[in-house]
Amino acid sequence: MTSKGLKIKGTRFNIIDLVIVIVVIACIVGTVFRSTILEKLSFAASRDEIKISFCAENLTEEQCSAIKKGEKLYLGNELFGEILNLTSSSQTVLTYDDETASFKSAVDDKLFVLTGEINVKGKNTDHGFFFGSSTHIGVGKMLNLEGEKCDISILITKIAENDA
Repeated sequence: MTSKGLKIKGTRFNIIDLVIVIVVIACIVGTVFRSTILEKLSFAASRDEIKISFCAENLTEEQCSAIKKGEKLYLGNELFGEILNLTSSSQTVLTYDDETASFKSAVDDKLFVLTGEINVKGKNTDHGFFFGSSTHIGVGKMLNLEGEKCDISILITKIAENDA
C-alpha cells in the first residue's frame, strides 16, 4: 500500500538563504559593536565641562594663602580642574550661652572658610556627571583635592554647565 502520487519534497539551502543569514549576523554584530565598543571609544572625545561652586571650612590662614586663583587641583593623579575664583572669610561658629540657654554665633579669627568655583571636565550621562570613569560629581559631595602647595577638602555646593 504505497501511494504512487505522493512525493515528499525536501528543503534545499540555496545562495539567497546564505545571504539572508549573513545579513542578519552582520546586523547583530553591528548592534553589539555600536552599543558597547563605541561608548568606550567616544568617552574621551565627548567630554563636557561644568563649573562647580565649593566650600572648604576649618582652614588656617597659611592654607588659605597657599591656594590661589588659576591653581590646578588634582583628584588622585588626574587633573580635576582649575580654580576660577576664591573668597575667604573668618569662620562663624555656634557657641552655647549659659545665661540665655541658647546658641549664639561667634567669629573664629583663627579658622577660615574658603568659597570659590572650579572648572571641571568630565562626562555628563543619564545618571549624572562623572569625573574620570567612576567618580560621581554632585551637590553635597565631599572631595579631597591636591594642589601644588596644599591639600584641601571641599564640599560641592552648586553645579552649573558652562556656556561654551
